[in-house]
Formats: sequence, C-alpha cells, structure tokens
Amino acid sequence: MSESKVEKRLLLIIKYAMPLATIIVSIIFTLFIVFNNIKEFKKESQNLKEVFIKTQKALVKSEVDRVFEQIDLENKKITLTLKNNIKRRVNEAYNISLNIYNEHKNTHTNEEIIKLIKDSLRKVNFNENRGYYFINDLNGYSVLYPPNKKIEGKNFYNIQDLNGFYTVRESIKLVKEQKEGFIEYSWKKPEDNKNFYKKISYIKLFEPLNLYIGTGEYLEDFKEKVKKEVILELQNLKYGLNGFVFLVDYNGVYLSHSKKEYVGKNRINLKDKNGIYITKEIINTAKKGDGFVKYISTVMPETNMPALKTTYIRGYKDWQLAIASGFYNEKIQEVIKEKEINLDKKNKEYIFKLISISLLITIILFISSLYVSTYLEKYFLKYKRKIYQEMEKNKQKDILLAHQTKMVAMGEMLENIAHQWRQPLSIITTSASGMQLNKELGFLTDESQNESIEVILSNAKHLSQTIDDFRDFLSNKKTKKEFDLSDAYYKTLKLINSKLKANEVEIINDIEEIKIESYENELIQVFMNLLNNSLDAFKIKNIQEKVISFSIYKEDDFAIIEYRDNAGGIEDSVISRIFEPYFTTKHKYNGTGIGLYMSQQIIIKQFNGDIKVENIKEKAQNIGVVFTIKIPIK
Repeated sequence: MSESKVEKRLLLIIKYAMPLATIIVSIIFTLFIVFNNIKEFKKESQNLKEVFIKTQKALVKSEVDRVFEQIDLENKKITLTLKNNIKRRVNEAYNISLNIYNEHKNTHTNEEIIKLIKDSLRKVNFNENRGYYFINDLNGYSVLYPPNKKIEGKNFYNIQDLNGFYTVRESIKLVKEQKEGFIEYSWKKPEDNKNFYKKISYIKLFEPLNLYIGTGEYLEDFKEKVKKEVILELQNLKYGLNGFVFLVDYNGVYLSHSKKEYVGKNRINLKDKNGIYITKEIINTAKKGDGFVKYISTVMPETNMPALKTTYIRGYKDWQLAIASGFYNEKIQEVIKEKEINLDKKNKEYIFKLISISLLITIILFISSLYVSTYLEKYFLKYKRKIYQEMEKNKQKDILLAHQTKMVAMGEMLENIAHQWRQPLSIITTSASGMQLNKELGFLTDESQNESIEVILSNAKHLSQTIDDFRDFLSNKKTKKEFDLSDAYYKTLKLINSKLKANEVEIINDIEEIKIESYENELIQVFMNLLNNSLDAFKIKNIQEKVISFSIYKEDDFAIIEYRDNAGGIEDSVISRIFEPYFTTKHKYNGTGIGLYMSQQIIIKQFNGDIKVENIKEKAQNIGVVFTIKIPIK
C-alpha cells in the first residue's frame, strides 16, 4: 500500500525537522553561553564596585532627605500649631469666666465677679510656665497681668511696640469688630524687660463685663520647643544594620548620634588622621546646601577601628542644622569581594547546569520526535489497512463511517501537530538568536539571559506535552471512565489551539465542572468535528470577526453543552438534513458529510444523549448556528 506524497512529507517533517533544529539550536546556544559568560563575568565584576557605591550613596541621601522633609514639615506647621494652641487656651478661660459670671450675676456686683474671674485665672500656667492669661477692658486698662501685678489698673491704650504698633488700641478695635481673633506684635518678655520679641496672641471679647481675655506665645520660644521635640524624636533614628542619621548644629554641638556620649557635646575641633576637621567640614557643606564628604571616622561599629567614611550632608538653614548620614567604604569592599566570590561560583554552576540541560533537552526531544513519528506512522498505516479491509468486506455502515471519521481526524491531527511544533521551534530559535544579538550589542543581562533560557525550556516542555496530548487522543483504547466535561473541553482546545490562533478565532466559554462516566475521547471527537466545521464555514463565508462560544452547565439530571458560532448559519432549506450520512454543504471544499453524522451517533449511542441544531437569527438573517447537546449525568 503506497503512501501519498503529502503523507510522506508530513512524516519526514515530524521525524527529522525538529531533532535537527533542536541539535543546531542547542549547540549554538551552549557555545554562546560558555564562551561569553566568562567575559560577561569580568565586565560585571568591574562594574560591581561602582554600582554598589552608587547604591549606598542613594540610600544615605534618601534617608537624609527623608529627615529633612520631616523637619521642614514640622517647621512649616509651627505657626499654625501655635495659633491652635493659644486659641484653645483662650476658649477654656472664656468658658471658666462665663460660668463664674452666670453663677454670680444675680448675687454679686460686676467688680466682685471680675475679682472672682481674676483669682481663677491668675495662677493658671501652661507651655512650660511661659503661658498665662491677661484681661483688659475696652478702654485700654489692664485688668489681669500675672507676670507683674503692679501694672494692673494702668492704662496701656497708647502703648506701642518696637515697630510703632499700638498693641492695645488695635486689640480693642479687633474685638469690637470681630469679637475675637489673632494679633501679632513685638512685646517684652517678663524675664527680659529690655528687648522686644515677636509674639502672637489670641483675644476674645467677654461682652457681659466689656472685657477681652487673651493669651499669647513668643514665636521664638515655641519654635525652640518644637525644635527640641523633633530632635528628641530623631535621637534613635536608624536604618539597615548599622545605618543612622545624625544632627549637628552650626556651632558644632551634636544633637543626635548613634553614640549617646556624643549627644550634647561640642566637637567643632574634631580632626581625623589626615588633618581634616570633620565637624567643620560637615557644617561648611551644610551651609552650602548639601553634598558628600570623605574622612576617616573615629570608629567603625563592626571593627571598633577608624575607617574611611563617605557622608552625605544637607543643611536646614532655618534651624541652623546639619543633617547627615554615611557609609564605610571598607565595609563595601568586603561586600564586593563576597559578591565576586558568589558570582564566580554561580557562573560556574550555571555553565555546568546549562550544558547539562541543553544536552538533556536535545536527547529527550530527539528520542521523543523519533518515537512519536514512528508511532504515528504505524498508527496511521494500521488504520488505513483496517479501513480498507472494512470497506472491502462491506461491513456495517456505521463501522465504515467511524473509520473514515478517524482517518479525517488523523489527517487533521498531523496538520495540528505541524502547527503546534512550528511555533515553539520558532520561539526557541528566536530566543537563542536574540540572546546572541543582544550579547553582540552589549545589551545582554543576567535577567534577559535567564528569561530566554526559561522560554526555551518552557517551549521544549510544551513540545513534549504535545506528544502526550496527541497520543492520548489517538489511542485506540475505548474504555468507559469517569471524567469531567470541562477536561474534555480543555483537551480539545489544546489539540486544535494552533488552528484557532492561526485563524484568529475568539473563544468565549462558560464552563461548569460536571463529571460523567463515559468515553472521553469520543466526546473530544464530537467537539473537534464542531470546531472544524466552524473553521471551514468561517473560511467559506469570509467571516472577519470569528467568535465561537462554549457553555457547559447542569439542568436537572442532565449536562447541557451549547456550542455557538457566528459563521453565517446553515440554509434553512437543508438544516434538517445535516445529520444525514454523506450530506455536506461543502462540496467545493472536499467536505465528507460524515462528521456531524458520526457526532450524532456518538452522542446517541455512546452517551445516551441527544444533539440538536438551529440557526441564530438577527433581523431575519442567519448569523450563526447553535448546537445543543443533552447528556444524562447518571
């Protein structure tokens, strides 16, 4: 029995094309990696130190910038925080005064009530004893002034601050017009009666007695308080294993440091063994804005010995503060040396592993391809002889049709195998060529190299899996077993996936997991028939946007399988005949007319089910077809 030229060509391609391509790709790929990996290692070792130092500089800079931003944020909030603080205090005093007034207004004179209010507020102190309440009347007379009781009763209506601002006069104007508000002016401190300092006060009108109550805070004092709180919060700021940020004021006093004995100590004259005044250098750099400096530190934490240190400094002018953090260069040398050792070891292991894997893949694919091609050849010839024998003996029509269907499936399988293997082989060749090109252009990295290796291994595994998938489907064993309908669906897609992609068919599915006991391969054959019919119809009717949908769901004790396409449907005059043997609507395209007939026979005889077909219509036009398969679950 002679084979056709097409059959011989397909078998030759399966038998020799893939092993030959695999061997060539593996040899080129392996030699490329082996001879160039050593060169790449040397280049990477040279760049490692520069990259590592750059990374450490970026790290210390980011930590210093983060502290800078935190200090800047707190500094910007000082005025708002101060105002909220004194406003809250004034409202508290106002409520106390109002309660006293309401309690005694019917039993005491206004003078007596004012005395009770003064007695209640006089001893109230806050803001580390800097804060106190003052009360003036609307004519400018002082009613309550705890820092100096002697001035109470005196008139300050015409008093001016250092800038000529009438403090009391403007305060009276404010409460008359707005009832309450903030006022900023220069004022003497109780402990310093000679100098004026900027002060912010909040005042509020107390209408029942024609008074206004207020309190204030010197901006300089409050800023110093916030500064101390922020610095205290940053005392133990560390990152990584031994990284820390330290703070130095412009006088040389260390405000924050990992070594507690340095905190509060003036080290302006600290000098390293090369004669560099470390603290002065830090302060000068901070005053300029920011920058890196190098010096010999007093001690490296890991060794307790002096060591070269690179430090990043950034100045905060408003607080006269230098923010700094650094790293030890000696430590980087140790890390680099360790990385070089690990990198050398990794490369040697990688080269050995790569050669082993390439050799193994080559052997496996070569043997597998020979095996599957031999198996398919024997299987194909066996079925050809069996079909001819059955045809010659003129046995039952169903048996003849079954073998004819299998023959069609075999031809389609060979075509699918060729499709399935063409893309992975192309990907393997492209990945190797891409790596070689990237290497020549100097773009090859470990990451891209590993990605290419993973792609080659993944596609090699895919080729091996393809062999198993087609062998399982073509198995002549007809055994009833329990299987999931969703598994049959996904196995079918794997077998015909390459054709679906080649024809740009969109698959939409809504699949439930339903188990039945029957012949899985027979159902896969039904699915294959439906898919192949749709592919032919798409081609015949030149459909541009091709869509196929699968739905599998449970209805009572039945599994329902709905298959739809948008291939233009079937003529209404012949749709009732499509399950007849040898009936086909594809005469010009070599249709056999047995696919749907055998599908119906399988569903009815093997699954005790039913299959129906109807057109999908839109505005009286056929746009597609829907097949509904109903199979009893038990």
